[in-house]
Amino acid sequence: MQVEKLKTIDADTLLITPLHKTLFVVEGLIPQGFSVRPGSSKIGKSRLMLWLGIQVARGNHIWEFKTHKCDVLYLCLEDTYTRLQSRLYPLTDKAPSELRIATTSYQIGCGLKQQIEQYLADYPMTKLVIIDTFQKVRESKSISGKNGMYAGDYDDISALKDISDRYGIAVVVVHHVRKLRDANDPFNEVTGSTEITGVADTSFILKHSRSSETGTLLATGRDIAHQELTLKFNKGSHLWELVEQKDMDDIRRENS
Repeated sequence: MQVEKLKTIDADTLLITPLHKTLFVVEGLIPQGFSVRPGSSKIGKSRLMLWLGIQVARGNHIWEFKTHKCDVLYLCLEDTYTRLQSRLYPLTDKAPSELRIATTSYQIGCGLKQQIEQYLADYPMTKLVIIDTFQKVRESKSISGKNGMYAGDYDDISALKDISDRYGIAVVVVHHVRKLRDANDPFNEVTGSTEITGVADTSFILKHSRSSETGTLLATGRDIAHQELTLKFNKGSHLWELVEQKDMDDIRRENS
């Protein structure tokens, strides 16, 4: 069988070759690449993503983190424009036109890739794509797993990661968690196989008790430091506010 040769580069050449630095849409939190952001249902994930899109489109801070001002595409696939409008009202008097929203799209393997690529051609300043939720862009046969859940998760995540890598953008996918909790590793609570967080460049998980105003956003990835953000939901402003940020050293000291 005739095959194409492997394309390689020697380490010394790689060391001296000028390359583009990793783009951070949110400095120290959301780099270019594929990110998965799971959390329990009905705890404000979509509201948080909408606010994130607004802040990035304006170039405003996300809590203490600087943002890279750019166009944003938000695929809010479980909501209607009426519901989205009601969420926008408490967040802003004038929403940025750099944030564009869609409530319908094709699925992975059935035209979604082409839709996003066409959108990026039409709006080349787009550096952040939010997909809310992962389940809405998956075919049912992929979820049930024609070749097993592991393979289905890998194929779907890889398709979205390929878009982020090819175009140098951040793709953030909202996902769900299981009801079964894991005290040792909360990322094991993500619905589906371990491939979802394994393939992702960056993983977040929002842990929040419905009886509490505070929650914890855990973040880890290939290009960011592991960190825990304590958040408090402000019912007046409808925003998650930063209470405390802990890095790995802080977490180790607490657990020692």
